[in-house]
Amino acid sequence: MFERCDFLLGADYSVVIVIAGSLPDAETYTVSVSDQDIRFKAGYESIAEMPYQGGEIFQRIANNTQVGLVEYDGSEFPATITHVAYVEVRRSV
Repeated sequence: MFERCDFLLGADYSVVIVIAGSLPDAETYTVSVSDQDIRFKAGYESIAEMPYQGGEIFQRIANNTQVGLVEYDGSEFPATITHVAYVEVRRSV
């Protein structure tokens, strides 16, 4: 679906994930994070997985039960969050 994402950081532990592309239609979305990678699911289907910087981003995502997702296709940046995803925290072994 997409191969990269970016993060908008706000006050306290707020974070919004910017998706480079669009998400498939689904009733729920899930963002699964460890300190090394991030995975995205639409419903029960895995749609993307990639390494990311972890650290502060991991802490911010892990301290929320849901995060906002913004679909950005390279044209005009959306004025609102387009979807909300549940957060799942994984431990690396």
